[in-house]
Amino acid sequence: MTTNDCERKKRLLFVGAGHAHLFSLARLDRFLRRGIDVTVVSPSPLWYSGMGPGLLGGSYEVAEASVNVRSLVESKGGCFLEGKVAFIDPRKRLVRTEDGTERAYDALSLNIGSEVFSTLLDGSPDHVFAVKPVSSFLELRRRILALPPGAEGRLAVAGGGPSGCEAAANARELAERHGRTLRVTLAAGAAGLLPYLPLKARRLAAAELQRMEVEVSERRITLVSGDTLVYSDGSTGRADFLLVATGVRPPKLITESGFEVDEEGAMIVDEYLRAVSSDGVFGGGDCIAFRGAPLPRVGVYAVRQGALLFANLLAYLSGSRLRAFLPQREFLSILNLGTTGLLVRKPFVVKGRFALFLKRWIDRRFLKEFQGHAAEKLPAPPTGDPDCGAR
Repeated sequence: MTTNDCERKKRLLFVGAGHAHLFSLARLDRFLRRGIDVTVVSPSPLWYSGMGPGLLGGSYEVAEASVNVRSLVESKGGCFLEGKVAFIDPRKRLVRTEDGTERAYDALSLNIGSEVFSTLLDGSPDHVFAVKPVSSFLELRRRILALPPGAEGRLAVAGGGPSGCEAAANARELAERHGRTLRVTLAAGAAGLLPYLPLKARRLAAAELQRMEVEVSERRITLVSGDTLVYSDGSTGRADFLLVATGVRPPKLITESGFEVDEEGAMIVDEYLRAVSSDGVFGGGDCIAFRGAPLPRVGVYAVRQGALLFANLLAYLSGSRLRAFLPQREFLSILNLGTTGLLVRKPFVVKGRFALFLKRWIDRRFLKEFQGHAAEKLPAPPTGDPDCGAR
């Protein structure tokens, strides 16, 4: 080993800037003080998924629901590459971005979220939207508000889970508040509305949607052709807009890069959030699955993984002991139903405006730490790396 090899700084690479990475991104200077080079590859801004339905309904401003990832990273002295990673070679410890830039790493952390996979999105017609990326809600909101006053618009929502339920309610509330006529149909499928929540929560949600004149059906949308929808029972309907909320899966990048994955394509990790198939690779959020103990894809777990990811990445690169992640059994879930909220924490189920106020307070409080970095003085790039390019 040469003297240069001994003195070379260790390289930490974050791919994605989701819930589980934000804690580390706000503390990148801690890595730098240990002599660790840090690079973050991510689109910017980050749209906070918990505020997506509220963006559709108009209860959040754009700046409230997003984080300027570039400003956050650079304000802490890190190197930011805007874009997405196209391929990871865990054997060579190398990533390649969509524009061909290559970046080597000693430790890699993945937090690239999840995507909606559905044949309803094939061809991507301009009136079909998905609940991810969250920015889709902004375009759907614009299109609803562009409806001429007095004209009747028709929105169909595919999927009866929390995302579909929240989106249907917020779209109806948006139209009502702005004097637009919008018929909303929620095609929940055979499992019905909110199948994984307690019966009381399902009944309260159904009653609220009925009050808002949202039609809930146990049919499933199987095909979209123009503005014509085909349902699982063979019937048809029409919609000016279709929002797909039929469930999410990790991006194909995980499987295509050769990591050991579960049946849905999530990278399998151990209790330290460390990939079981590749040394030096960690991950959090929707793109991982715990070995032998899968968790629901909810933001609360990703947020709680944030501090542990930070500690374990620092420990791994410093040769220290790793800490185990201990997921909580029960967690608080609050649905945004437009003008009211539905709070669920077993065995409690409560519906009311206080629940919605609490959700908005929690979401705003969480994001506040990571916002407002644009005005900070940015550090000069290190000598020899003026454009933060490939190494």
